[in-house]
Amino acid sequence: MKQFNVYKTTMKYLTDKNLSLNAKGLLSIVLFQDEIVGTEIEKLCTDDKETIKDALLELRINKYVKYDNETGKLIAAPTPYTEWDKDDYER
Repeated sequence: MKQFNVYKTTMKYLTDKNLSLNAKGLLSIVLFQDEIVGTEIEKLCTDDKETIKDALLELRINKYVKYDNETGKLIAAPTPYTEWDKDDYER
């Protein structure tokens, strides 16, 4: 069985009172995948499309997910992007 080390910085989104349980679960799924295609999210959870969209919108509002114009991808992290170190997340 695969074991994960969870550090205090990773736990920030789990203790964020502004995020719903659905948003925390979706962010957990996204963070523990190497790379995920939008259509694969439905295969990894049992929620309907509207619930997934609502959770994703909630994550964007709370700044855990950011759209990168250059690559056309969403970038997610366990802390709000206002706290990101630019060297870690620029690609």
